[in-house]
Amino acid sequence: MRDWQAFVRSRLSLPGLAPEREARVVRELAAQLEDFYRDALAGGATEQDADAHATSQVGDWGRMARDVLVADRRHARPRVERLADSLEGLTPTYGGGLPVIADMLRDSRYALRQLIRTPVFTFVAILTLALGIGATSAIFSVVNAVLLRPLPYADADEIVRVYEVVPQYGRFSVAPGTFLDWRQQATLFEQMAAISGGSATLAGAEGPERVPGASVSAELFDLLRVKPVLGRTFTKEEDAPGRNEVVILSHAAWQQRFGGDPGVLGRSITVNDRPSTIVGVMPAGFTFPASTTEFWFPIALNPANATRGGHFLAVVARRKANATLGQVETEMKAIAGRLAQQHDENVNESVEIVPLQEQIVGPIRPALLTLFTAVAVVVLIACANVANLLLVRASVREKEIAIRTALGAGRRHLVLQMLVESLLLSATGGALGLLLAYLAVPVIQTLSAGGIPRVNDVAIDARVLAFTVVVSLATGILFGLAPAWQASRTTVGTVLKEGGRTSTSSSGRWMRNALLVAEVALSIVLLVGAALLLRSFSRLTNVNPGFDADRVLTFLVSLPRTTYAEDHNRIAFFEQLTQGLESAPQVRAAGLVQTVPIQGDYVLSFTIQGRPEARPGESPSANYRSASPRYFQAMGIPLLRGRSFTERDIENAPKVAVVDQAFVDRHFSNEDPVGRGIDIGNGTDGFYEIVGVVGNVRYGGLDAEPAPTMYVPFRQDVFSGMWVLARTDGDPAQLAGIVRQAVREIDPGLPVSRMRPLSEVVSESMAQRRFSMLLLGLFALIALFLASVGLYGVVAYTVGQRTQEIGVRIAIGARASDVMRMVLGGGMKLAAAGVAIGIAAALALSRLVASMLYEVTPFDPASYAATILVLLAVSAMACYLPARRAMRVDPLVALRQE
Repeated sequence: MRDWQAFVRSRLSLPGLAPEREARVVRELAAQLEDFYRDALAGGATEQDADAHATSQVGDWGRMARDVLVADRRHARPRVERLADSLEGLTPTYGGGLPVIADMLRDSRYALRQLIRTPVFTFVAILTLALGIGATSAIFSVVNAVLLRPLPYADADEIVRVYEVVPQYGRFSVAPGTFLDWRQQATLFEQMAAISGGSATLAGAEGPERVPGASVSAELFDLLRVKPVLGRTFTKEEDAPGRNEVVILSHAAWQQRFGGDPGVLGRSITVNDRPSTIVGVMPAGFTFPASTTEFWFPIALNPANATRGGHFLAVVARRKANATLGQVETEMKAIAGRLAQQHDENVNESVEIVPLQEQIVGPIRPALLTLFTAVAVVVLIACANVANLLLVRASVREKEIAIRTALGAGRRHLVLQMLVESLLLSATGGALGLLLAYLAVPVIQTLSAGGIPRVNDVAIDARVLAFTVVVSLATGILFGLAPAWQASRTTVGTVLKEGGRTSTSSSGRWMRNALLVAEVALSIVLLVGAALLLRSFSRLTNVNPGFDADRVLTFLVSLPRTTYAEDHNRIAFFEQLTQGLESAPQVRAAGLVQTVPIQGDYVLSFTIQGRPEARPGESPSANYRSASPRYFQAMGIPLLRGRSFTERDIENAPKVAVVDQAFVDRHFSNEDPVGRGIDIGNGTDGFYEIVGVVGNVRYGGLDAEPAPTMYVPFRQDVFSGMWVLARTDGDPAQLAGIVRQAVREIDPGLPVSRMRPLSEVVSESMAQRRFSMLLLGLFALIALFLASVGLYGVVAYTVGQRTQEIGVRIAIGARASDVMRMVLGGGMKLAAAGVAIGIAAALALSRLVASMLYEVTPFDPASYAATILVLLAVSAMACYLPARRAMRVDPLVALRQE
């Protein structure tokens, strides 16, 4: 049997403990080892096996030391706890060793106890990580739902959107005649379908209601490979004029409007004043082409009178599995070339093929990737912040680490122990971050306000959960490596000679300062991006749209062609409606137009009287609007010259037109347009005389330059669906009751739809830009907060380490202002270094947000200057607080600590 006391002494050192206490610990530990040895012999083991058994059973040095020392009441309990913790988790250097799992569990228990004993540090670290990981998981849930998750259709990568390419306007919707030729001649598509979005009037017990729907080709549902849960889809026979009085319900409409009645098939409902038979119900979640679609109707295109001039169809197709996008596009361009030779309307037109998913999410992709990059930067800042906290904590724990090293702990074990602490922090921060991400999802959906496609599909699913786990582990390792490496370099002799004081190595200082500079630099990058978007959004909101959107109520009235088949019937209805509205004391003016501003363009070609006729396909074109005489007053559009429409501009009167200044600048730059004639391709014969010029209006959006626009009196070209705009002296929402009453008095069977203030229409057009600006701004504020906390922590720790030095300086005559200058200057040098590096990085990366900017360059000096000033001001405040404490150091107290 070996000498167990000698064995323990050879592997155990208790610095700072009185000899009699150390002897007692050695005796007790040796006695326990001997007990293990004798128990093994009693069980029939050989001496060699009993020796191995005893040494392998003793690994928990800390628990055994605590048991021995706490029994002595004269020994201070806190000191016992610290000593025991120093011993806890020490892997013995003798034979046997512990299994890996037990080793990890022991390290985890020790790490958990250490974190619990420093609640402030633990709370700050976990909160920092939760903010970074939570923000990352929330944005990844959006990226996952919008960009990564495939469309909910079988083999969705084979589905494409097909566009006509019009020379003046680029990618464009498709004319019915062109679509029918495509469908007949294309050989590389399995199916091709046309869609015309819109709405329909549904009769109900509580009165008529305008509901969102879509007219579609019979092939659409087979193309998307979606089967109804009840009934069937349309037949080819039903997709024909006069035989299309059938309807398919969405699952939501079936549940909400028909109570989920399985007997709904075959029921007749009145749609647009015509009876339609319900033939099918689509599965839950299917709402193509829009998230609000409730009904589908056959589009019933008539080849006999399919126009090639009106572009209003969305065309989708499924390519054959063996056909590539390039092959499909080549074939379709060849078809377009043949059509250009056969029809003047198709001259110079081409075709573009875009994958459906790219068409849906392509416009938002740059913004989402930019936000994801920004939130990744936030995580890096959080990691740098926690790493700095751990470095400071490691320097405070140098004596503990030195004791454990003296007891036999190797560098590998110390590094692993520190990494376990980091992983515990990151795991807890990740769990809290996942909760924050879950709470953030509905907020993101609200903030997007329709600016992000598929935003309703955003959720914390298995992929987001796996992403959060990976990010948590990666961050734990990332911010844990530097402190672990620094702790493992502790010099035992130096630390133990210094007694109770902690040491600060130059490598430790360098590492903390480098991490802080990196935090400030990354914060600058985010702040610059946020400042650029804020400046851009401010410019956009200050754009003059060409009209006054305040106190204007808009709503749509669609007249069924069965009841209002003739133009004079429609004209009479709309005249009576606007007159009824203007009779209300709150209404200053009421006007009509077939498409409200910001909602998009409606383009027609034209020719100018007296000028040579353009070659086929090269005729000029412009926005086209049918408007009432009071439209310009209701919208606040100024009349620049000539006259506006009057009550004399009726059906049989000479045709007149009003154009905007952009139209004049492009087509009459050196001439007076008033009195000139234009032949508009709106299906009527003869020239329209230009009688006036009005101001430009941004119909295509606030960020689009005003396009040339021509207006005609609504009495000379009335549409069945017209937008009504009523300008009021007060809140436009208060007109809702008056509007419904006015419509009901003329025709009780007509619904009013899409009623809202015009200011909301303008606001929604900026939803995507607002969403990007708000989120990037939020991430920039989080980054600024983390960087300021990190700067404060480093400066405060430096002041603590230099307390004696500061006391000496004050004792030999240094003034408070000198101490303030010394501390503040040291912190601001680090901040300035981070600002310099960050500005250089921002200049290199600012092109990432270039596509999201409006009238602001990626190198906007004002944005960079504001960012630098904000960062330096926050840094100065973060440095001032510890500098103020340094000014109040009592030299006698500081020198006594020496």
